[in-house]
Amino acid sequence: MNKTFTKRLADGRTAHVVPFITAFGDVSYDAVDSDGRKIVSGWLQEATERGVSPERRPDGCTHLIGGCPPLWFTREEAATLAALGEETKAAFDASEQGRQLAAWRHQLEVDRKTAAARTSMLRFSEGEALVRQREGLKAAVQARLDADEDQRARAHDDEGGDPGSYYRVQQPQNEAAYEEALAALEAFDAAHPEIAAALREEREASLQRFLDTD
Repeated sequence: MNKTFTKRLADGRTAHVVPFITAFGDVSYDAVDSDGRKIVSGWLQEATERGVSPERRPDGCTHLIGGCPPLWFTREEAATLAALGEETKAAFDASEQGRQLAAWRHQLEVDRKTAAARTSMLRFSEGEALVRQREGLKAAVQARLDADEDQRARAHDDEGGDPGSYYRVQQPQNEAAYEEALAALEAFDAAHPEIAAALREEREASLQRFLDTD
């Protein structure tokens, strides 16, 4: 069970502050009064880093847990809270759940570095040549679909179209050509899986950048 830090507040209540581990393995804090009512919950922060000027702080206080109003602490109180947080964090890291989280984070980092390496290869001449080759194969697949759509439209044209000829001759030929073009693209991806993966990761990264700035 996590240890509790207590602090007498100006309004007469007693704050009971307990460190806890977030879903991502970081240390945060819950503060409740003696009746169990929530006071604040959040990170322990240095006031200067939070952008709080000295004149807006209670006398002698240097740290806070944000809220409305925030819960303030002196430097000594903050050091005690931080020590409790480190103790809680150490116990969590040594637990099975902590080890699983560490393994998950490690795999995320490995995947990130692998994705970055794949994406970077697109900038080299060999990678650029393979991308151009793949784009040509994709264009060939789309061209087969566009040609079939155009021929089908002309076959149903009231001014001299021939649907019967289209469905008997042209459509089967177009389907065969499409399957051939698609097979060529799939064969390329099977031979160069790193290219398709890098392009996908680049698209996902571009989308994320857009969402982050939207």
